[in-house]
Amino acid sequence: MDQRLERTVQALREVGADWAVLASVDGVAYATGHFAPVEAGPSPFAGGPTIALIDRNGTAGIACANVEAAAAGASRVTEVELYEGYAFDHGVDYIDSYRTAVGSLARRLGVGGRLAGERGHVPQILGDVLPVDTALDLTPPLRRLRATKTAEELAALRRSAEAVAIGQRRFLEALRPGRSELAVFAEIRCAIEEFAGCRVPITGDFISGAARSSAFTGWPIHRVIEPGDPVMADLAPRIDGYWGDSCATTSAGPASKGFMKLFEASKGALTHALEIIRPGMTAQELDAQLRAYVGRHGFTYPHHSGHSIGTAVHEFPRLVPYETAVLEPDMVLLVEPGCYDPEIGGVRSEYMIRVTDSGCEILHPFDHVPSA
Repeated sequence: MDQRLERTVQALREVGADWAVLASVDGVAYATGHFAPVEAGPSPFAGGPTIALIDRNGTAGIACANVEAAAAGASRVTEVELYEGYAFDHGVDYIDSYRTAVGSLARRLGVGGRLAGERGHVPQILGDVLPVDTALDLTPPLRRLRATKTAEELAALRRSAEAVAIGQRRFLEALRPGRSELAVFAEIRCAIEEFAGCRVPITGDFISGAARSSAFTGWPIHRVIEPGDPVMADLAPRIDGYWGDSCATTSAGPASKGFMKLFEASKGALTHALEIIRPGMTAQELDAQLRAYVGRHGFTYPHHSGHSIGTAVHEFPRLVPYETAVLEPDMVLLVEPGCYDPEIGGVRSEYMIRVTDSGCEILHPFDHVPSA
């Protein structure tokens, strides 16, 4: 049995249920290897989210629309129930078709007893088909068990980290004054997709100029990059179901003294993180140390200090002031301290970092440089 499925079964047993009903994109992907397409959002031809059913022995099946047939065939389950989620020559009641397929899968697998789900994800229209006990929430044990990565996950995350490093290198090559954000980002996306050998969903931020970069988040737009602009590339592609992430900020041409102060404080905080991350440290302790480092340089940042990653781009634990989770070996953290000044712009520096037995390692390094 795949270790990710074993952990899902462990969560199921912890809450005292007989069957798990998974409906989140990342939860289904984690347990079964069914990676639904995500870039266009939910299919307009789907009656509901893909459902995974798993029992206490690891028996697993999925019900999904026919438009996801290829993904279902590549999953790690043995039972797949497809429903008509796309048709052109006759009308289809997608919701009824969906409910019928989920019910059929449940009968084929012999679903019964106490059913546990992920809070807020199992659709209400399945209430009579899959009567999930709302008191049995799989989310807390699943997020804890998913926090440390299996060997297979680490390999997938290393590949995604390599993709973001390739994207960051192309960022420096493509960036120059007079080009639009969209034009530079298009080259970055092309480099990542050529590496992956397929279309790749990419989220994150690509922003330039003092106003946009100090606001710290946003999609690329038609804005033309000017000499001396700070330009922030936060790249998060999903490859084979696993997300990568990174952020680098540089100046388009020679960097100003003000930008260098921001850059050195942000990059210095990231370097400091590499020196102090170790098993046994809490997430809130790491967050506090990074904020203190940036604060000593006269700056603050209005966002988390980082997060974990996997089949979701943001996973537990987050590096935030209230999170008491203890760091463990084989957690993968995105550490991203930032520095912002509305008059100058913003800088955020980020690596994908694996916690090791005695410290940490960068999954795939790339250069953070102050000017391109």
